[in-house]
Amino acid sequence: MRDPVYSYCRELVPPSVVERAVSLSFTRPRANNLALARGNLLEIYEVELAMKRGGGDDGEVPGDDYMYRDSTTEEFDLPMIRDDTKRRGASDKFEGAKQPQLRLAGRWSLHGKIIDMQPVRSGSGHGAADRLILSFAEAKMSLIAFDSSTQGIVTESIHYYEHDSLRQHTPDDAQTCTMRADPERRCIALRLYGDQLAILPFAEPGAAAGVGAKPYTDSFVVDMREGGVDVRNVRDFVFLGGYLEPTLALLHEQAPSWAGRVEDSRDTCSVTVVSLDVSRRSVSVLNSASRLPYDCQALLAVPDPLGGVLALATSSITHVANGTVSCISVLSHAAVRGIGESMMSYLDRTNISLELSLEPRSSEYVLVGPSTVALWTQCGHVFLLRLSGTGRLVKRIVARQVAGPDAQQDAGAPAAHTWDDIAVLPSCVSELRMTGEDESGGTLDDLLLFVGGNSGRSLLISVRDVGAPSGGAALDVQSGDEDGDIDIDAELYGDAAPAERNGKRAQNARDVGPDRGWADAYRFAVCDEILGSGTVVAMDVGTTDPGLGAVPGSESLQVVTCVGNEWRGSLCVQQRHIQPEVVASFDLPGAPVRGVWTARCLREYNIGGVMQAVDSASLGELGDTFMVLSRDASTAVFAAGNELQELDRTGFFTDGPTVVVGELLGHTRVVQVHMQGLRVVNAAGRATQAIDLDPAQQAVYAQVMDPFVLLRMRSGELCIFEASPETGLLSETTTPDLLKGTQVVAASLFEDAHRALCSNKEWAERNKDALDGQQQQAEDGSKAVDEGFDSLYAEAAVPRKRKRTRGYAGPEDRKQAEGLYDEEDNEYDPTDTTASVQMTSTKTAPGGSLEEGARPEEVGGETPVYLLLLLFNGDLTIMRLPQFDRVWTTPRFDLLLDTLVSAPPSAFDSAGPADARPIDGASSSSSSSEEDNINGANETEREPGASRHARHSNDYELGKKIDQFQLMQLGGDCIVDTYLVALTSAGEIAVYRAFAHCSQEYIAQHAAAASGAGGDDDLRVVEGEVGLALRFSRMQHDVLAYEPDYEQKVRRVQTRQAQAFAAWSGRNKQRVAEQLREEKEARTRAQEKRQQEEAMAVADWGDGSEDDESESIGMQSAMDISGGAANAEKTSADITFADLAAVDDLYADESEAAAVDDSAANSHVEMGKQDFMSTDTEAHENTNVGPDQGPEAKPSQGADAVLDEDSYSEPDSSLYPLESTSKFTRLDNIGGYAALFVSGVRPVLVLVGPKRWARVHPLRLQTRLAAALQPADAAAGFDAEAAGLVTGGRPLIGMARYHAAACAHGVVVLTQGGTLVVATLATSAQSARGGIEFDAAWPVRTIPAGTAHGGVGALGGVAFHARSGCYALAAAGVARFGIREPHPDVADRQAREMAEAQQLPPPRPGMVIPEHERAPLATTSAPPRVPRFSVDLLSSVTWETIDSHALEPDEHIAVMRVVALECAQAAGDCKPLLCVGTGFVLGEDVQTRGKVYVFDVIDVVPLPGRPATSRRLKLLYSEEVHGVVSALTELRGCLAMSIGSKVFVRSFAGGEALVSFAFLDCQCWVRSLTALRSFLLVGDLRRGLWLVGFQEHGPARLLVLARDAHACMPIQCAEVVALGHQLQLLAADAHGHLHFFTYAPHDAHSFGGQRLLRRGEYALGSHVVALRRLAAPARLVCLAATASGAVHAVSMLPENSFKRLHRINLQLVHGIPPPAALNPREFRAVPLAHRHYHAPRRSVLDADLLVPLFAHGPLSRQRDAAQRDGTTADRVLRDIVDVEHPFNVL
Repeated sequence: MRDPVYSYCRELVPPSVVERAVSLSFTRPRANNLALARGNLLEIYEVELAMKRGGGDDGEVPGDDYMYRDSTTEEFDLPMIRDDTKRRGASDKFEGAKQPQLRLAGRWSLHGKIIDMQPVRSGSGHGAADRLILSFAEAKMSLIAFDSSTQGIVTESIHYYEHDSLRQHTPDDAQTCTMRADPERRCIALRLYGDQLAILPFAEPGAAAGVGAKPYTDSFVVDMREGGVDVRNVRDFVFLGGYLEPTLALLHEQAPSWAGRVEDSRDTCSVTVVSLDVSRRSVSVLNSASRLPYDCQALLAVPDPLGGVLALATSSITHVANGTVSCISVLSHAAVRGIGESMMSYLDRTNISLELSLEPRSSEYVLVGPSTVALWTQCGHVFLLRLSGTGRLVKRIVARQVAGPDAQQDAGAPAAHTWDDIAVLPSCVSELRMTGEDESGGTLDDLLLFVGGNSGRSLLISVRDVGAPSGGAALDVQSGDEDGDIDIDAELYGDAAPAERNGKRAQNARDVGPDRGWADAYRFAVCDEILGSGTVVAMDVGTTDPGLGAVPGSESLQVVTCVGNEWRGSLCVQQRHIQPEVVASFDLPGAPVRGVWTARCLREYNIGGVMQAVDSASLGELGDTFMVLSRDASTAVFAAGNELQELDRTGFFTDGPTVVVGELLGHTRVVQVHMQGLRVVNAAGRATQAIDLDPAQQAVYAQVMDPFVLLRMRSGELCIFEASPETGLLSETTTPDLLKGTQVVAASLFEDAHRALCSNKEWAERNKDALDGQQQQAEDGSKAVDEGFDSLYAEAAVPRKRKRTRGYAGPEDRKQAEGLYDEEDNEYDPTDTTASVQMTSTKTAPGGSLEEGARPEEVGGETPVYLLLLLFNGDLTIMRLPQFDRVWTTPRFDLLLDTLVSAPPSAFDSAGPADARPIDGASSSSSSSEEDNINGANETEREPGASRHARHSNDYELGKKIDQFQLMQLGGDCIVDTYLVALTSAGEIAVYRAFAHCSQEYIAQHAAAASGAGGDDDLRVVEGEVGLALRFSRMQHDVLAYEPDYEQKVRRVQTRQAQAFAAWSGRNKQRVAEQLREEKEARTRAQEKRQQEEAMAVADWGDGSEDDESESIGMQSAMDISGGAANAEKTSADITFADLAAVDDLYADESEAAAVDDSAANSHVEMGKQDFMSTDTEAHENTNVGPDQGPEAKPSQGADAVLDEDSYSEPDSSLYPLESTSKFTRLDNIGGYAALFVSGVRPVLVLVGPKRWARVHPLRLQTRLAAALQPADAAAGFDAEAAGLVTGGRPLIGMARYHAAACAHGVVVLTQGGTLVVATLATSAQSARGGIEFDAAWPVRTIPAGTAHGGVGALGGVAFHARSGCYALAAAGVARFGIREPHPDVADRQAREMAEAQQLPPPRPGMVIPEHERAPLATTSAPPRVPRFSVDLLSSVTWETIDSHALEPDEHIAVMRVVALECAQAAGDCKPLLCVGTGFVLGEDVQTRGKVYVFDVIDVVPLPGRPATSRRLKLLYSEEVHGVVSALTELRGCLAMSIGSKVFVRSFAGGEALVSFAFLDCQCWVRSLTALRSFLLVGDLRRGLWLVGFQEHGPARLLVLARDAHACMPIQCAEVVALGHQLQLLAADAHGHLHFFTYAPHDAHSFGGQRLLRRGEYALGSHVVALRRLAAPARLVCLAATASGAVHAVSMLPENSFKRLHRINLQLVHGIPPPAALNPREFRAVPLAHRHYHAPRRSVLDADLLVPLFAHGPLSRQRDAAQRDGTTADRVLRDIVDVEHPFNVL
């Protein structure tokens, strides 16, 4: 019987290679949008003017040669970042002005790879935005539009041409599904099978204005081979402009040819122009030009007045107009051989000296002027092409190189290295016109180019023609001869062209042809860039550096990929978690710390009798003033800076825990909220006000938002205080009657500092046309699509700041304020009655209002502050403070719907208080709820009074409780976005993005008021509407955090920590008391001895006065985070982090030690099943014996203080899951990013970078457990989680901003284990090359590759050496290829002449020199360029090359692996060694050979100042073999290697040579070897998958156990996944498909185990580069990397979980309309053309729908899907988290 085996696949990292790009107005009319296609990922960017954000000077960036050694030196002196290295050829900057920036407006994952896309331009209709049409394999088109009401996309139509009648029995064409759009917006042509075109006509402008009208007409298919056209073998086609009907130019070859028939047929291509009659669905030929070069591959349409097309070939460019060839410009001498005799008269030799070889299908080109073309070649060169001619005849095409490596430079000659800004390996180019108004109010019309890159970088480039008139670029059309052209150019630009050029070195600024200076008139400026991680050529998995004090197992894995091609590449390091760079880490003394806050406070000065603070413009660079740590029963205050100095005498409340600390009154006051009241403190640490709460009430949650302070009491009541700018005091506001009877679940404050939110009335006034359009749509009954979407942040260009002026009411207060800072160093003494500041103390009355004073009136001009309330029934309400006006309400926020819409306040108010309103209201005219359908949990237009299902009354009991939520603005200084982040009690995170959208109720009221008879009264009602034009759209992220029991675990851990510390403190108290008693007895005996021996000199032990408490000082201790020496002149004790553990004056707090019996001599703590003795520290508050003075205490075996779980009582958490501290911390600037820290099950950072898209990244810190919580005899691998001291993953419980000179724009992080970490984010990629880019799907570090001989280089392989922590790279430079001397006699003579010249011994007479060692022949002036490989060793800390081993010429690295081999150096054990397999590529007439290398990474003495150079490569063994070494792996301590079709098992036990002792012939070509114990998995390129067993005992041999039944699958790589005792074989073929096999010898279908059984298949959509196995508890999982940059997770799961998740997945497939109307199941199915067997059973689960739509979907969708399946949402979510858990190590 078969064992059921099931698999799980999910995309962890989305594709990142930009394959297509088009510009259009997609999100709204006249918008500057850019649509990018990344595999199956569609991204929409908006180009807007903004100040460029960066982390430093744009000119100072590291060079690209730091990965390579200089050929003239022996040592490596190549740091990652040099201060003196500047990017040369820098483009012109927009100095002092804004420049175009890319903002990510939306992204959608489609269920199909996007082959091509074209914009569908809008007509003349009002408020019409452009649409986008996408093409997919095999022959499909989808027309989509943007829905501004939900910020999503809607599918308008899908066109399907996969019919058997259209399929041609021809080979697959790479250009199938390419599209071209008519420039006149009349139709779109899609290429189908063979030479067929599908034409989709569009309706004329204005014809599609009716209700339900389609923007297109019926499509039809045209076969170019039929009729009178007779066009065959079409290579490319483009639309031509200026014709009355759609006109196509077709590049085709009637009789196919190839390079071997150049002598017979060298001009076989033709260009045929045809006209399309859309009404008659016919095609007619207009003209045709034949006898073009055979290697023409692409066409480019030339606009008027020249017109025609450019045909681009490998080494020539041909202009064709009106069926006539006007010019053929050759780019090399070899191109002349491909031109026919009849075309020699059209030959243009202007560019023949370039010796340039193009690949038109890999190059990109675009028009930057009427007669100028910008060309990006496949090698990274950038050329400008100018067409010169008369009328429609082009005489000459002039090419000038403007960027990239020199095309004519000798690769062997050393030259200064450069990296040009605009030189990238292109994948696509799109032209964009930046329209709108500039800062001065003028018209903006700039030309922008977006260049998608294959090497990781995609650029947004601005192009300026500084030599053209203001009207545009001048057209170069002359009527004279060539000499006249020269004179005109000299007259316009001068004879001496400036050497400075954008993106071009001065030595490369050479003139080609007679024209001079015209290319220098063009200015290229890089405005923005998008970093990616594709195209991937190799992948490996490494570990991060554990760092200082890391606990065992805290290191995580990172995915390292080689990106690019053979010309230029880079190394990309990706990791799922953010790991900040630790500046300092130390244990906190005393009781466990529960919270940390920092506050910056400005000092005020008496200026003209008014106390004023410093200018707030420098607030961003102002360092923090205080750091507050909260414990269970006390609070510690530190002075922040380079040294953390503990403050003893301050105005802060220290006798209890702190709830929150914030800033008030323009950062001039710090407010501290504790459970019993509030304290207001100034910059000097003096308390200016103290407010005591009612003893019956306790504050459990608080938030500070200047000038308001929000408190939530344990009873659930809310209390709001407001600070007065005049008096500087807090006063309680009066709670409105509307909220007195409401039970609030959660509340928060929001300050609209950038005035981003606007009312419906304000939105309607700014968007009158859009409002009229929505009204018309509402009257027609059509779907309301907001075509007039106005930016939410239209007024956010200049942020408005709060008034900072301070003035005190009375003269006494002013007199007191004048002397406030007369002495800056004056210490605060609470007993001093002459203090300059009078502290005001108030006490709240039982009714909730203050006894004295009333709330001051609202200060005019201040930024609005809103109060957000989550009511018990799930409704979210926004109120404007201080009037408490209800401005926005959405129902059932607790369901976490995809879109949050507003509800009419009138309906809400009429229903009475929120707690009294019933959940089920009466029916209304609005649309019914969509919650009954699984795809309709959105409730986009539902009103609170709408009809609801009866089960909704219990929704809140069944749903997840919202723990906390926060509304905030994140972004830059001038451009921000508003985000709503919610955290559930189960740890789930929901992120919403706000956008402006007028409510449907306001539109209806406005329409009724405008059309009614009594319109004036109705309009007055509308004008009084103050509701916000606001909606929220939920953003998708891939962070899975679900643990319903997390709250109880945290409480249990906190209780155990408190009890452990109490026991530890009690033991120390008892020990110190015994020590004091012994000292007292010793003094008594000494005194008696002195009395008896008066004549002797004895030591005076004193009278015990030294034991009294010494005089306290303001600064008790100090911690230096800068690493420098402490200042000895300070009155306080300055200590470092290592000495901080000695500061234990808080240990003896009796309130913290109340949980233990102080009378017990010793305490023995039992936690779980593990008993341990706590660490002892010699400290006591009433003795002068320091921790380093007394003898070391030893743990004693006394009475036990046992932590009994039964005595632990869970508090009531029905309303307040985790109280006391906020789980949200806003960070305005952390490493240049605006971020929000969210603590919980999986702590995350919500980052908003330059692309203005919220990135949710998990956070992980490598820290240690506090020493106070560890047992005295704990081993190095002490498991604190098993002991009950921390929860899983050692979560972070607190974070605060920390800005100081030693840690600029960093953070201070508090771990649950009691460790305080000061850290910063790594260097951003926006500020330096080689930095980390956090504004991506995963944090990625890009290290560019390059050589010192021209800036061209790539990486062909990577392997991680775990023992040394280094990476081995297969680095490839560029060299010229030459044919070897074929005659042995000539080669012998040349060798003798070379030996004489170099004074070397000549070769032996008669010896035949091998062909690969002979000198190359000079056959051509432009020989081909080939890679020159070397093995480089890269440090994983500094990411610099620390060693290199050069290989022989023409030697290519085929495989590189780190294997554990038995060798003599390891003393009988296995040692990790680097094995490299190579092959020589010399030609088909030379016998193939290869080599195998064995390297060891050894430790050496590092270079001075270069600690990373302590590793070196040591070559242990190398051997030449007869064939290419294609695969390597480790098999039982031996090396398994494949040479062609042979597999050898070789031993390296002797340490001197590889000895073969087993052999297997696999018939064809072995591509992959994978070992698991004694089994070997062999993947053959033509013969499928083999399972081989290795017999060690007896005669060693390899035995074939089983093979694939259909042995015709091209295997690229193979791996193994396992779950328990179940094993599954995973193989990836050459088409990007995963195949799953099992070995079941007892199954009848396996024919006795001879065949591998197929269990499933899964299409990845891109070529699989590598499979890497990861070990997890009780399972083996796998990572699959594809060429598009995507990383997929492959795992196994139990049968019951698979069936449950599979049924849920089927509901999502059939119940939710997919974007672009694509079939999710078809996308992951293997096409029929690649199937050689029957379809296997469905045993592979596609989780790309399950995770985003279910795990991150609305609660109603989860509930309904689970109920249909007969299970619960909790059970399904636990299954998903369990199968995803092994991948959390990334």
